[in-house]
Amino acid sequence: MKDDEGVVAPSVLIVDDTLENLELLAYLLGEEGYEVRPVTNGRQALQAVEEDPPDLILLDINMPEMDGYEVYRRLRLNERSRDLPVIFLTAMADTVSKVRAFNMGGVDYITKPFQLDEVLARVRTHITLKGARSALAQSYTRLRTLEKLRDDLVQMIVHDMGSQLVAVRINLENLKRQASALDKDSRDSLHDAASSAEELQRMIDDLLDVSRLEEGKMPVKSGAWDLTRMTREVTTSFGTGERARQIEIVSPEAVNVTCDGALIRRVLENLLSNAIKHTPPGGPVRISIAPGDGRVRFEVQDQGPGVPSTDRKKIFEKFGTVESRRNRKYHSTGLGLAFCKLVIEAQGGTIGVDPRAPEGSTFWFELPT
Repeated sequence: MKDDEGVVAPSVLIVDDTLENLELLAYLLGEEGYEVRPVTNGRQALQAVEEDPPDLILLDINMPEMDGYEVYRRLRLNERSRDLPVIFLTAMADTVSKVRAFNMGGVDYITKPFQLDEVLARVRTHITLKGARSALAQSYTRLRTLEKLRDDLVQMIVHDMGSQLVAVRINLENLKRQASALDKDSRDSLHDAASSAEELQRMIDDLLDVSRLEEGKMPVKSGAWDLTRMTREVTTSFGTGERARQIEIVSPEAVNVTCDGALIRRVLENLLSNAIKHTPPGGPVRISIAPGDGRVRFEVQDQGPGVPSTDRKKIFEKFGTVESRRNRKYHSTGLGLAFCKLVIEAQGGTIGVDPRAPEGSTFWFELPT
């Protein structure tokens, strides 16, 4: 039913086996502009909802054959009526009946004999709330659609960038083979360009894989791995060149874990790369691996400026470091740590960062053994 301006009127289904109550409520709500649909028993109510779900249901509790509680239980089993707001009607004013109605999920409770102003106020309130919830749900759906469109576009652009980057890296590698013919400044510039290209490739891989992990499209292939050996192999790749730092590893000779070795290796590379990036030249980076209580804990300690307490959770979120970078409090791409978090949690682990005194941070993760 539409009003004079063409707006669809909210519909209210009234379920009561007493005709006088039905007539009174139907007249009262009809005068207020609601589309009223009166029925006298539970079966008619369920049929009416199945044909056309209303915006609100006024449901009498004490009815023959099928009481209001049973009608409500069946409504919740139906996908179309599961979230419909229901106001219970009853002559019972005891606390037990009210509590039961609310525990079942009823949004409100009106006691007979009716106070007409109270009925109108409660109906108006819950119609408004339902409209607000519907608008919020529609906005959320639109936002999710736009987010999916944005992510698809970003992935397409990044994928194309990656293809071009491959050509750049090949040419840089070819130039490095002829580096002996260059002077020192040119060799340094070539090395910086190759390092930047390598870092850009890592960022591209992180962005694409974060999306795959979020969508559950990246399989996790578990196997037995020696975390100590893997750590030494990773640190060796960071032990030369411009990013070289004093890297100390404190670990038992072998620490075996069941994990996806390829993904965990990339987690180690991300954490160690961040530690080196934030540690001044010549400063130490300390790695410790400690098994115990069915879990193994991996830590990387840097000598950087530290992570503000307000950002210690945010930096593990996708693009969560944008505000921190804007305020120059902490530098991170916002992708590598998000990738680490998704990988660790996908394998039943936890990840975080702790402050160090007087400066620096300890990034850590734990995996079940």
